[in-house]
Amino acid sequence: MMSRSLRIMACLIAALAAVGAAAQELGETRVYECKRAADRPVIDGELSEACWQQAAKTDQFVRVMKGPAEIQQTLVQAAYDDANLYIGVTCLEPNPGAISARVTTRDMSAVMGDDAVEIFLRPSLDGPDYYQLSANSLGTRYDGKAFEAGWNADWKAAGSVGEDAWRLECAISFESLGGVGAPGVVWGFNVCRDRQAGGETEWSAWSDTMGGFHTPERFGHLVFAGTTTGVNRSLVIECANSARESISLEETIVEALREIRSGMDLIPEQEREQVEPAAGRAQQALDALHEFLEADRPFDLEGWMAVNEQLEASAEEMDRMSWIIKFGRLLAD
Repeated sequence: MMSRSLRIMACLIAALAAVGAAAQELGETRVYECKRAADRPVIDGELSEACWQQAAKTDQFVRVMKGPAEIQQTLVQAAYDDANLYIGVTCLEPNPGAISARVTTRDMSAVMGDDAVEIFLRPSLDGPDYYQLSANSLGTRYDGKAFEAGWNADWKAAGSVGEDAWRLECAISFESLGGVGAPGVVWGFNVCRDRQAGGETEWSAWSDTMGGFHTPERFGHLVFAGTTTGVNRSLVIECANSARESISLEETIVEALREIRSGMDLIPEQEREQVEPAAGRAQQALDALHEFLEADRPFDLEGWMAVNEQLEASAEEMDRMSWIIKFGRLLAD
């Protein structure tokens, strides 16, 4: 039977072949393909219109600067028409009652001290100018040209808070950014999140800036596409990236399980009672991956997200458990 890793690689290769994605698109630069919206969305913070049902969701935000090791994930979508760029952001939040939304006045940078989203746009990859647009769950806006807070964009924003997430919906005028959205055009692009609801400030970003958010050379790419239907290349790229992550996590878990199973008799009964259940959970995570692959859904991004979340938790736990075994080996020697 084909191994799990080979199955994942087969999905990855099939995904890439389906759209002819170039290898560099899976390098360090993140890519989102923005398709035309068949109908203009109503900016109400609900993300319920048809364009949001068609637009791919991209996630895999990473922690930047400081904050807790584990972050709450964020989903980003984009679409466009002749006049506007539309951005939809879903901020997953297990504690919605603690969401900070104090700022109600426009152009106050303090809005980023609330639970907020920061959107960065660079219409010319070769030019020096980029723009920051931020808003909280009330739709209170702040905008600036790099660090020039006096600059204002022509844009709308609205937010909503649900049981497990808060959402932000934006319409940003191309004219105010001095750029155009047309098939083949590529902008610098990033979406970042300021989270306060966890009690400790948490900063995360779609494209890892390796530090502060104002790092245009570390922005990802927003690629404007020409159709509203068909295979969404950004979805394929995200699924392929998720498949690569699954390969890495699976290898980590399998190696840790091998270490643990070969050295279980070297540790005391008390520690064995801790290690054995952890090994069982790791096997469950591998089984969940196997079941997902057997279902043959290579473009199910939410499925990849769920599987990788379980794998990541098990990989971290297995790393701790393997050190117990390694320490047991040292004592035995």
